[in-house]
This record gives sequence, structure tokens and C-alpha cells, in this order.
Amino acid sequence: KNKDIIMADSKATPITRMSEDSKSLGDEDISVDTPPPMSSRSPMDHASGLGKKDTKLINRSKCVVYLVLVLSAVIVSVSTFFYMEEEDTVWYTHEFEEHTEVLVEDLETSLMHSLEASGEMGDSWTLETTNQDENHATHGANVTYPNFAVLGSALASSGIAQIMAVAPIVPAANRTQWEAYAVENQRWIDSDLSLLSHAFHNIDNLNPGEIAEHIYGYGEDTAEVHLPIWQMYPTPQNASRSPIMFDLLSIDWFANLWNETIYTRSPVISTIQDLDFLVDYADYEREQQVSSPKFVLVEPIAGEYGATDGIVAAAITVVSWADYFSLVLEDQHSGIIVDIHHNCAKSNGSTYSFKKTQGSVVYLGESVDLTPFNIAITKNYNVFREEDPAPSSSLGDNFCGYILTVHATNEFIEEWQRNDSYLAAIAVVSIFSFTALVFFTYDYYVQRRNRTVTNTAARSTAIVSSLFPKKVAAQMMEEVEHAPTNTRGNRSSTMSDAVQQLAGTSTASQTSTSALKASKKAAPIADLFEQTTIMFADIAGFTKWSSIHEPSDVFTLLETIFNAFDKIADKRRVFKVETVGDCYVAVCGLPDPCPDHAVVMARFAWECMRAMRKLKSKLEKKLGPDTRELDMRFGLHSGPVTAGVIRGERPRFQLFGDSMNKTSRIESSGQKGKVHISEEMANILKASGKEHWISKREDVVNLKGLGEVPTYWLGLQNERHSATGSVTSHTSTDSSEPSSDDELALIKNQINDWKNPSELTSWHSQFLAKLLVRVVQARQAKGSQIDANDEGLQIAEKSAVFGHANPSETIQFETTTSGDLDSEAASKLDKATMDQLKDFVQQISDAYNPHPFHNVQHASHVVTSLKKLLEWTQDSPLDPLTEFALVLSAFVHDVDHPGVSNEQLIAENDALAKIYKSSPAERNSLDVFWNIFCQESFLELRRTVYQTTDELEHFRQVMVQSILATDIVDKSLQQDRIQRWENSLKEGANAASDQRTTCMVEQLIQVCDIAHTMQHWGLYQKWNRKLYDEMSVAFENGRGRKNPREFWYKGEQAFYNDIVIPVATLLSQQKAFHKAGRGMLQNAEENLQEWRDSGKEVLSSL
Repeated sequence: KNKDIIMADSKATPITRMSEDSKSLGDEDISVDTPPPMSSRSPMDHASGLGKKDTKLINRSKCVVYLVLVLSAVIVSVSTFFYMEEEDTVWYTHEFEEHTEVLVEDLETSLMHSLEASGEMGDSWTLETTNQDENHATHGANVTYPNFAVLGSALASSGIAQIMAVAPIVPAANRTQWEAYAVENQRWIDSDLSLLSHAFHNIDNLNPGEIAEHIYGYGEDTAEVHLPIWQMYPTPQNASRSPIMFDLLSIDWFANLWNETIYTRSPVISTIQDLDFLVDYADYEREQQVSSPKFVLVEPIAGEYGATDGIVAAAITVVSWADYFSLVLEDQHSGIIVDIHHNCAKSNGSTYSFKKTQGSVVYLGESVDLTPFNIAITKNYNVFREEDPAPSSSLGDNFCGYILTVHATNEFIEEWQRNDSYLAAIAVVSIFSFTALVFFTYDYYVQRRNRTVTNTAARSTAIVSSLFPKKVAAQMMEEVEHAPTNTRGNRSSTMSDAVQQLAGTSTASQTSTSALKASKKAAPIADLFEQTTIMFADIAGFTKWSSIHEPSDVFTLLETIFNAFDKIADKRRVFKVETVGDCYVAVCGLPDPCPDHAVVMARFAWECMRAMRKLKSKLEKKLGPDTRELDMRFGLHSGPVTAGVIRGERPRFQLFGDSMNKTSRIESSGQKGKVHISEEMANILKASGKEHWISKREDVVNLKGLGEVPTYWLGLQNERHSATGSVTSHTSTDSSEPSSDDELALIKNQINDWKNPSELTSWHSQFLAKLLVRVVQARQAKGSQIDANDEGLQIAEKSAVFGHANPSETIQFETTTSGDLDSEAASKLDKATMDQLKDFVQQISDAYNPHPFHNVQHASHVVTSLKKLLEWTQDSPLDPLTEFALVLSAFVHDVDHPGVSNEQLIAENDALAKIYKSSPAERNSLDVFWNIFCQESFLELRRTVYQTTDELEHFRQVMVQSILATDIVDKSLQQDRIQRWENSLKEGANAASDQRTTCMVEQLIQVCDIAHTMQHWGLYQKWNRKLYDEMSVAFENGRGRKNPREFWYKGEQAFYNDIVIPVATLLSQQKAFHKAGRGMLQNAEENLQEWRDSGKEVLSSL
């Protein structure tokens, strides 16, 4: 003993990676009380706390740096943004002012053109008046300008005028004379229309009618002077509707305008007025002319050329502001709005707005609210201001003009805005971001390295704590911490390597030399514990079970069971030492002494056995029905044991001594489903008042090296205890313990397993559903559609031949195999199909006869073996529909089996032999299956399996080929199969792939049908006994030629030599199943040799 070493309590906290399936199975059934409180700081917390102060200081410093970077970026970028925004505003404001100045200049130029055109028309009329009225008899009133349309057309075009007209001054005294003159000379209209028709070809009406015979106007006709419209352009096509003969002086505003014209002897521009009465006659342009504001330019016409008085007529020009702005805004950018209104006090104050859009100018209307247009800049201009009047030849001093307001909308601003502010701000932010990114990247890698070191230390510490008692682990870590530093004075790397070495996570090359030297110089960590109870628990039947299951199933089983044991050990304060294969080793009484160690371990073992029984029902649905045959075998012994750490590359906490050996012997000599304890432990339980827990074993056990020793069985049926293990009653029954009814139900299920328990049905349904989902996926991947002629598919089902069909030489297979499909694709069968599949599996199970061998349990064993073969190969050479049909064949191949061989049926001239000429049992199973499958209640299931007549035919061929292949006793049929395979091998690469796959289907079903002969010796014995019992029953009932006992020993050898080994050899020649075939062939040869050696002894026990 080393009294200086203090051993502390440790509860095993296994680091076991469980699959999701095993977690759900284990956690659901095993309820574990909250474990006793542990230390306030876990190993992970301790490792994470290393350098905590330094880490906080560093993190605070980094936060300050981050904050400074962010604030600097924000301040500089915002300042830059606003500075560049101001510069941008100055830029586009300057551009706007330049554009508006050009716009005003263009507008004034256009107005000047209109004034010039009006003046030219007045001059032309004056000259004509001089020529036509030389005597001044009519004072220039009775004058008609020839070809007025030519003059008006030219002047209107240059002056942007819509209407140009001449109105002579007609005194009241000369009115009648002038009216007669007008009626007499109105043919000028016909002449102008004819001229326009020849020039422009756009005049349709050459008969304009008659003008009004008298001057007309508004109000009472009492004026002393009249100003009737005489000649005008555009020439009216309907004289009766034209304003010719209309007295302009009958309009008040025009009379005022004329008086100002007479007074100033200069042209005058009106305010914007309603001029519909003038433009109404021009129908071909009415919509454009009426829809926009207009003004009138009045030019006085003198009687003599060059005279300043003697006005005889007025030149009238009607101008639309829309025409002006269409011209002056044509080259401007979109987004400009102009307002125009008169600046005279007598004006009505209305404002008229026009907007330049992409490709056109739009009149917005009168007094429009410009708020929705997002006005950014506004500029006002006076057109022909009084301070800067036009030339005196055009306008007088009393003229008041218009105010032009120009607006720039956001649309205009966006076109000229350079957005340099955004670019500058982005550039500043980018510079700061890059600087921050460099800093962050550097900090990230530093932090990652620190986290890696810390996490590695934490994980290693947690692993060490789970493998060793707490103070043992603390002492080992302390030794490493006090180890000498390395050559560079760095102890952290030494400790890291040493911790990994203690946890077993480093390789020999990675182990620190200094850490190893330190561990060698340290004193051994070991102690003797005199009061302990040790448990060995082994899974009975595990070896033969694992031989027929894939590795993932094996580890799912072990992880699920042992994880449940770990939880119970944590609750009971039992220390888990290790697991060796399927053996679970635990001890109670160390490192802390435990006075009731035997009682605690007894409860622990009993709870583990209960947990195993509960887990089996869950695991059976996933791992197969044969999982229910597994059970635990426990061995317990109380005695002294030496415990300590063996250092090295893989340090381990180990137990040594005679107690370990004896516990192992107690376990191995126990029985399945029972807790076997030594006499020493039984005596301690008796002393603890638990004598009612134990019963002495009747037979004496001979333990290797110990001789014959008395042992006991443990049972806790009448004990109730609390979560802490304190006994509360000795009489009441613990509801958590297995009752006698549970035990009877378990025994009954094991004896009557041929009665198809619901678990078996569920397992088959789930496996078939998984395969059927892949059939649907393959169909979707191929793009197959449902057969439009469902009636034809029903006819094909009714005419399909199963029992009387012969196997095919070659079956045509799909090129899309199961290996080509996406294994991660999520898909499920619909509820109706799944319910029908479960009902179908149940009906097939019910159709099996209760024979010892040819029953549904044997069919399940065949399916399990086939499942293992299919999953062993990563790239299945079979398409999904073939796989489904093959597995379904394995499940139904012996349905309604008569319990005797085909040879016996033929010898008896049985009804089946009369119906079927060969393989009557197998052909009968085919027809029984098809009759059940074709029930109306399974329609959705059938339509999921096959949807076309081609799929139905392929399904039928595989089913017939597979089930008839299970008749391996018929030597002629088997020889034909072997010959076809050998022919395909001789042809080599020239052999058709379908021919080889057809042979593969037959070989797979044959190997699985007799798989028990190529598996673990215990499995072979189990099914060999069942077949022997079945044939013995047949012989006793007079349905057998010989007693099986007479030929069984030699018959089995012949069966191996003639059938089993050849079938395994054929499978090993298949590339996809070469490895599995070789393994099964080796097992078959070993079983044959074992039968030769011990077969007679086995036969004597049957």
C-alpha cells in the first residue's frame, strides 16, 4: 500500500459517441435520476479559466481599438460625404443656371421672330393697300391681298404662329359698303384653298360655302368703328363656320388692347386669353390649339408705307406658348418645368406650366401644384422687362411683359449630379474597412490558435477525468505541470503533449519526450482496495448475432446498451472500468470506500438487466427480429483488488488481482438472463439483510484454477428502493422491477415466436418500405409516367402466370442501379400505401404454417441475411425494382410450406404434386403470394411497385426466378443453373450483363436460404436442430422414408459438399459480392469440419 496517495471518488462519465438511433432508443426507455452533485467546476470549466484575466484585458483593448476604428471611419466618411455633397450642389446649380439662361435667350429670340413676322405682314398689307386704293376712297378697308395663304404660310412658319389674320378698320358710316365689298370678294377663299390643295395635297373640301353677309360680334351693335376679320391663315375650309366678318372690337379685352395699339402706334402682346372663337374653325388642329394657353400679338397697319399715322387695319397673330416651349425646350434635359404668367397688374395672375420629358414637352395645366414633382431649384426671369425693353420699332415704352419661372426637378438633378460624395465616402469607408479587416484577420488567427490550444486542453482534461478517478487524474496532471521545461523554456507545449498522451489522443511521434521522462520518474499511482464488488457483464449470443449483421448494426447495439449502463452507473456511483468487446466491466468501492458496495452493485446489475430487456424491444425493430434472442449474462464477486495507472503511450486505469479473475470465471459460468454471484458477495448481502435477494445455485460450479465452488443467483423482485439506494420496504413490490407476468410473457414469446409478433411484422414492413421508396425514386429519376391504360394493366395482372411459370434464361434489367440514386433524398410512402404494405406483410406472415423450420422466423432470417449482403456492397449492381422483388421473394418463398420435401410430395402423389409437375412447394408459395397480393385492398401498393406492364413483367420474372431457385435439392435444376453461370464465365467480356445478373439473382437467394450453414456455428446448430425436428415430426406422421437420425450425420456432410460449398463458391465469383462470398465460403468449410468432428455428439443430443 502507498498510504501517501489519497484516492478520491470518481464517477465514470464515458465519452461515447452514439448514433442518433441508439440515442433515441436508449434515452427513451431508461430514466436516470439526477446524479449526485459534483465539483462546482468541471474539467472543461477549469481549462477554460486558464489565463482568464489576461484574456479579459486583451478583449477590452481590442474593443477600444474596434471602437476607435469605427468612430474614425464614421466621422471621416460623414465629413467627406457632406463636403462632396456641397460641391456637387454647386456644380449642378451652375449647370442649371447655364441651361436656363440659354432657355430664356431662345424664348426671347422666338418672340422676336413672331414680332418680325407680324411686322412683315403689316408691311405687305400696307404695300398692297397703296397699290389697290390709290385714291384713298375707302381708307384701305376695301383691300384683298392676293394669294394670302402663301404670305400667311411663310410668316406663320417663321413666327411660330398658329393663326395670322388681317382686320381692316371699318367706320360705322362705311359698314354697308364694306359688307358688300366683302361678299363680292369672298372668292379669295376658293383661290387660296385651290392653291393649298395643289401645294400640299391635304385639302379635301374645295367648296367652302358663303361667309356671313354682315359684320357680327358680341353685345349690341352700336359701335362707331368696327374691326372685322377679313383675310386669315389657315384658310377656312368652311366659311360659314369661320370668324371672317367677326368684329374683334366687340370683345372688351381686345378693344382695350387695340386702343393701346392705336395709342402707342406699336405692336402689343395680350395676356393669355381664351381664343377658341378664333381657332375653332381649324378642325384639323383643334385639339392641339385649344389644349394649351395662347396670346394675341396685334400689329397696327398704316395706310401708306413708312407712315406713322393713318392706321387702316390690324395684323392679328395668335401664338401658343406650347409651340414656343416645344421649340426652346427641345434640346434641354428632362426634368425641367417652366411656368409663364403676365406681369401686368390687370392680369388674372394665373400660372401655366410646361414640363420637358424624354422626347417631348407636356403641358401640365393652369395653376398646377408642383409639390409632387420634387422641385429642387427655382429661377425667375422677366421676358422683355421694362428696364430692358425691346427695340422701339417693335414695342413701346408702356409694354409690360411676362415672367418666366424655371424649375429643376430631382430628375434633372440626378442627370447632372456626379455623386462624388458617395464615391468619396465609400473610398474612405473602404480604407478603414481594409485596415480593420487586416486587424480582424490577424486577431482571428490569433484567437483561433488560442481557442484550439484551450479547447484541446479542455477536451483532453475531460477525457482524462472520464478515464481516471478525479484525484488520480489531478495527480497525473500535477506531475506533468511540475515537469521540467523544454529546451526553449516552454512548458505549455510539454503539458499539452502530456495531456494528450494521458488521454490517449496523441501518436508516439507526437508525445513530448520531456513529459514521458517526467512520468517515468514519478512514483507509481496505485493502491489496494479491500472492500470492493466487481461486475462482469457479457452479451449472451452476441458472437453469432454479430456474424450475420453489418458493422453499423453491431456498434448501434453496443452503443445503445452500454450508454444505458453508463447512466445507471452514474446514478448508482459505480465506476465503469472499461468495455472489452461485448463485455462491460464495473466496480464499486473504489476509489472512495463504500460500506454497502455489494448492495449497490447488486442493484446496479439488476437495473442493467432490466434496461437490456427494455432496449431489446426497441432495437428489434431496427436491427432485426433475431435481436430479441440476445440477453445479458452477469457475474459479480466481492473482494480486494489492486487499482492503478499503467503509464505509457496509452495510460490506462486498470484493476488487478485474484478478484478480477474470479469475477470473470463467475460470469462465464453463469446463464443467459441471470445475475451470477460468488459466495463472498452472497455472504455480504446476507450480512446486510438482503438474504431474500439470493438463491443458491443447485449445481456446483467448477471454476478454472479454483475448483468446485458454491455460487448464487441474484433476484430483486420484492425489493423497493429509492434513487439513492436506501431501502424503504421489504414487502411491497417495486413497479420498476420485472414482474412474474413480464417473465412469463418473455418466455411465451420465445417459445411461440412462430406466431408472428407485431415487432416482426413492423420490421419487415419498414425494410420493404425503404426498398419501395427507392423504386419510386428510380422511377422519378427516369421520368417514367403512369401507364395511361390502367385497364390494360389490370388485364395483365389477371393473366400473369406465377406458380406454373418456368424460370427465364435471361431477364432484362434496368441500367439505373440502386447505387446511382441519391441516398440522402428524403422520401416516404404515402399513408395508404404504407398501411397496405403492413397489412400485406401481416397476411403473408399469417399464411405461414407453424413448422419448426419452414416458418416465418426462418423467412426473417433469410431476409436479414440478404439485407446484410445487399448493404455490404457499396455499389449495388441491381436496380431498385429487382432488389425489392428479391427481398420480397426471400420473405414469401416458404409461405404455406407443407412441412415435407418436394420428393415426399411427389412420392405421396400429393394434391400439390398433381397441380405442379416440379418444385410443388415453391410453386405453391408463388401462387399463394400472388393471390394475396392481387386483392383489391392492395391496389395502391401494387401501383407503387409497378406502374406499367413492362414493370409488372419484370417484377414477375424476378419473383419466379428467385423463388424457384430456392429448390436447390433438385439436382437437375441446380445443374442447369450452374451450367448457365459457367457458360457466362467462359464467354468472358462477351457475356451479356443481363445473363450474369440473372445468375446473380439466383445465387443471392440460394445463399441466403441456406445462410445458417455459412454463419456462426451456434446459428447453424439452431436451424439444423429446427430442420431435424421438422423432418422427425414428418417421419413420425408417416410422411418420411427414413428416420432422420439414420442419415443425418452423413447427410449434412453431403449437403455441404454438394450444395452449400458450391453455392458459396459461385457467389464468391461475383465481383460485387466477392468479399462476402469468400467469407461465407470460409465459414461453410469451418462448419463442415466442425460437423465432422462433433456432429455425432450433436446428433445424440437431438
